[in-house]
Amino acid sequence: MKTVEELYEKISVLKEKALMLHRERYKTSGNYDKTKCQFLVDDIQSMAKLIGGTQVNLEANFADLSDKIPSATGK
Repeated sequence: MKTVEELYEKISVLKEKALMLHRERYKTSGNYDKTKCQFLVDDIQSMAKLIGGTQVNLEANFADLSDKIPSATGK
């Protein structure tokens, strides 16, 4: 079971990978790397399946995360 924060972090990684795919596929100069694009597509789809099956603990308080997230304690 994951916290909302952990789910958010996974989705942020997913978004970053999608941005990498977009940038590679729609380069303004030269050809795109088809192998790299396919790898990113496969990785994104795999992550999306994992995220879709993730159970989220909505009862976890932000304070419960202070040992996992440095910014939660101001460190």
